[in-house]
Amino acid sequence: MRRYALWAALLVGAARRLGAQQPCDSVVARAFNEFDASRRLQMLIPALDPRACPPQHAAWAVGVQLLGETLIEGGRDSLAALWLRWALRLAPDMQVDTVVFTPRLAAAYQSARGVVGRNLATGDSLVATTWLWPARGGEERFGRLEVASAALPASSRVVVEGGGPMVPGESRTLDPGTYGIHAWAAGHDSLRVTREVLPGVTTVVEFHLRPVGAVTHPVAVAEPRAPQATQVPAVQPRRKFPWMWAALGAAGAGAVVALLAGGGGGGGGGGTGGIIITVPSQ
Repeated sequence: MRRYALWAALLVGAARRLGAQQPCDSVVARAFNEFDASRRLQMLIPALDPRACPPQHAAWAVGVQLLGETLIEGGRDSLAALWLRWALRLAPDMQVDTVVFTPRLAAAYQSARGVVGRNLATGDSLVATTWLWPARGGEERFGRLEVASAALPASSRVVVEGGGPMVPGESRTLDPGTYGIHAWAAGHDSLRVTREVLPGVTTVVEFHLRPVGAVTHPVAVAEPRAPQATQVPAVQPRRKFPWMWAALGAAGAGAVVALLAGGGGGGGGGGTGGIIITVPSQ
């Protein structure tokens, strides 16, 4: 009891040092205190929009793990694995906090990392991806995939493995999942990449096909600036996910969001939109 009381006091003190929090910090903190799984998911999914909360942000990584844990607890392991694969493409160095989250989440994370690693291709650096989040939160059954037409030659053809041919510029409704996308055109090298289609989210893929024999140059994309980290004491709670956290209140949960990933920071702006991410090649 004395150890738990000391832990709670440290968390509250760290929360006071954080001061005003960015939206994704406060949303993830509130999600830790939400007992209803459906409401927790409705809070977390909008907070994971890369435009609202860049993947470099500490709260984003914590939110991904809490989302995965919530889905696994609800028996939705395959959907949890899908979100983890998506997250690992954006933040390959993300690590699961095995002190706070369960071994089931850690196992799902390792499996997702293996899938992502096996599907990386040299053409990834020539394909830019944008995720467009819905204006409102809430769970959706389907996702959408769009292949941008602006950078493709007029003769281009696109095939989605498991989804059939697509017309560049077309947006198609698909079941959530991981899809191979293949694009080619006369006089150009073909490209194939693997991307996730998330429920309620539009995934926009932009291919930059090279003329045959051309030298490879990575696609120039706008990366979000990494926020400044706020230094807080490294506290290692021994309680498991997530119900004891409610006893700490919203301030304590806000501090935990920072502590789990090694410090908080400023997030991006809100609103519907996407941010271009280029997945690094091996």
